[in-house]
Amino acid sequence: MMSHDQWLNALVAHVRQIASRDYQERNWFRTDLRVGVNWVVEAYESLDDLTFDLFFETYSKDFTSEQLSAWIEFKKEFEKYDKTLPQFPDVREVFEDPKWQRVREAAAQFVAAFEQAHPALYPASPQ
Repeated sequence: MMSHDQWLNALVAHVRQIASRDYQERNWFRTDLRVGVNWVVEAYESLDDLTFDLFFETYSKDFTSEQLSAWIEFKKEFEKYDKTLPQFPDVREVFEDPKWQRVREAAAQFVAAFEQAHPALYPASPQ
């Protein structure tokens, strides 16, 4: 089982990828990576694999008001966008969708809220 810090770090690292248009552009369209992987679906499944909701249930009482607000807003935008996705979303359409940009912005606020409160956990990383 992961410690609190390891778990939070893994969540923030994943949400950082969701926040980063540059990361998505570099990775979602590469032809040398796993063929047949839909990176949009992967973004949702990976967050689920990291038990995003369980972390919130377990530790949200210790969040700052900024973290709590950022977590709720990101989850709301992420889930709202998920409801609009077809079973096999077109990665390029998602990447260019202004509604996905709102998800990215909420993700960026999430990352900022947690990095600001715990800077030692989050050394600068390449996007």
